Amino acid sequence: MEAGNIFKLGTRFSEELGAHYTDEKGEKKPLVMGCYGIGLGRLMATVVEVHNDEKGIVWPREISPFAIHLIEIPSKKTEIKKQARKLYKLLLAENAEVLYDDRGVSAGVKFADADLIGCPLRIVVSERTLESGCVEVKERSKTKAKLIKINKLKAVIKNHV
Repeated sequence: MEAGNIFKLGTRFSEELGAHYTDEKGEKKPLVMGCYGIGLGRLMATVVEVHNDEKGIVWPREISPFAIHLIEIPSKKTEIKKQARKLYKLLLAENAEVLYDDRGVSAGVKFADADLIGCPLRIVVSERTLESGCVEVKERSKTKAKLIKINKLKAVIKNHV
């Protein structure tokens, strides 16, 4: 893995700036310059290379582009969309960075995409979960999902925002 960048600049800039040193013979010579840095793209690629599994990325919470992946399972019942949007607004009000998936594709596609993207926490709103007044919550780094009562969700997400 190569996270950093090193560029040899030579004497081009030191000559333009008049940056010189005196060698052991007393001769004035231009500095040989270089620059070093850590590129953001390389750094993110390094994190992904270390934090992944067979399904995709497993972002560490501290640097994840989104803390929560909210998935609305398509339904003919308008209550599902209404509750998902309400939950989305609640999460935003809690200063959560939320990726909201309300696409009209199957649950399996959404779950596979969620694993691939790798947000630390996945919350699912569906007919099944809402029948019991819950949402499904799963940490990306774990295998089991839990049903959490909607009125208890704030306490759960507190550790993820």
